[in-house]
Amino acid sequence: MKAGLACNVERCIASMGVAAFLAVGLAAAGSGGGAETAPATRPAVYAVVFDFASTSGAEGAQLADSVRLGLRGDGGYDVLDRLSTQEASGPLGKGARGDVLKLMDRLAANLAVYGTVTGSGKAVRAEIHCIDATGAGATREWTKVFTGDTERARAVIARKIVEAVRGRAEWTPPQYGDEAEPNAFPAPLNANGGFESGHSGWDSPDNVSTFIERGDATRGKVLRIRTDLARDPWLAYRRGLMFGHADANRPPKIERDTTYGSVAGLEGVHFAGEWIKATPGRRYWLVADFKGATRGMFFPKIFVKGFRRTPHALDGLPERSLVERRLTPRDFAALSPEERKKLIAEDAAAHPMRYLRECYRWYLACRNSTGAWAHYAAPFPPLGGLPANVEWLQIQIYAYWPPGEYLFDDVHMYPDPRQKAPLPEVKPRTPHFGKTSDVVEKATTRPAE
Repeated sequence: MKAGLACNVERCIASMGVAAFLAVGLAAAGSGGGAETAPATRPAVYAVVFDFASTSGAEGAQLADSVRLGLRGDGGYDVLDRLSTQEASGPLGKGARGDVLKLMDRLAANLAVYGTVTGSGKAVRAEIHCIDATGAGATREWTKVFTGDTERARAVIARKIVEAVRGRAEWTPPQYGDEAEPNAFPAPLNANGGFESGHSGWDSPDNVSTFIERGDATRGKVLRIRTDLARDPWLAYRRGLMFGHADANRPPKIERDTTYGSVAGLEGVHFAGEWIKATPGRRYWLVADFKGATRGMFFPKIFVKGFRRTPHALDGLPERSLVERRLTPRDFAALSPEERKKLIAEDAAAHPMRYLRECYRWYLACRNSTGAWAHYAAPFPPLGGLPANVEWLQIQIYAYWPPGEYLFDDVHMYPDPRQKAPLPEVKPRTPHFGKTSDVVEKATTRPAE
C-alpha cells in the first residue's frame, strides 16, 4: 500500500469509525471499484482544527468548533469532525508545533489550525497558528492574534480566523444602504401609498388595530397600527370582519395588553395593499416613512410577497368561500369528488386571488431608535431580477413587538429606474433552500447496497 493511501485510510477510520469504514470498503470491493480510485470532486484541502487551549473552561473547544463549521461551509475544505479530532488529541496551544506536525501526518491532513484562547470578562483573545501544506512548494505557516469584546466575540473571532485560513473575506449578503436611493422615480406601481385617499388600494382599516387618520402638522393622512391589544377578542373581531359578522364602523372596545400573550407577542398586525402584476427579471425599489420606537432585533417590516397559481391550491375551498356559500367543512367533505371539483373550479373563477400561494418574500426593515419620523429605501431582489415563477406582488405592512403604536406614510413601490434590461434570477447559495425535509432526504439518501 502506498504511503499516501495509508494516510487516507487512517484518516477515514478516524473520521468515520472502524465499522463504517469497513462497510464502505466492502461495498467498494463488491462493486469492483479500484482501491485507489478517488471521486472527481474530491476537496483539495484536508483540514484539522484542534481544540484550542484555554484557561476558561470550554471556550477554546467552542471556538474551535465554530471554526470547523465555518471552514466546512466552503466546498474546497474537507474538515475532520469534532469527535474524531478530540479522539486524536486534546487541546493544542502555543508550543505544540511538533505534536501538530506528527498528527497531520497521522491524520493525512495538509492543513492544521491550533492555538490558545484567553478571556477576561467580555474580552476574548485568541492566538492562532496555522500550518498549510496544501501548495506545491514549501509549507506555509502563520501566527495571528484575534480579539473581541462584544456579546458576539466568539462568532466574530471565528469568522476572522476562517477568513485568515481561506485568505479571503467571507461572502456577506447585500445590506441596507449598499445602494444609494435614486434621485427620481417613475410613477409608483402601487396606488395611494400616501393614504390621502383613505384605504383605496389597501385593506379596510379595522379601527381597532389599524387606522387611517390625519397625521401631525407636517403630514397628511397616515396609517397607524396598534399592537398592544388583548389577543383573543381581537382575533374574534377580525374573523367577524372577514365573514361579514362585524362592522368596522362600530368596532368593539378591546383591552390594552402589553404581555407576551398580546397581539404584539403572537400574531402581530398585517395591513396589505392591492395586487400588483409582477414582471420577471425586473428589479424594484420600496420606499417608506416610519415613526415609532423599536427595540433591538424587533422592528416593523414592510414585506413584499410574491404569489403564483399552483395546482395544490385547488385541493379545497378557502374558509371564506365556505362561509359565503353557507357550507361547513363537513358539508363540503360529504359532496362527491366530481361535485367538489366543480365547486372549486367555480369558486376559483369567481375569486382567483384566493387561490394564489406565496412563493417569494422580501422586507424593508424599519429600525428606529429615536422614535421620530425616518425615511427608508432599498431595492429588491437584492441581487438579480425577480424570479420567473412570481406572478403577483403584494405589499404587507407588518408591526408586532414591542407592544405600542407605529405610524407609516408614503409607502411606494417603483420599478428600478436604473435598470436597462431584464436581469437573470440569482439562485440561493444554499443547495436545499426552499425544499422540505422529505425532498432533501430523497435527494441525499444513498441507494441500498
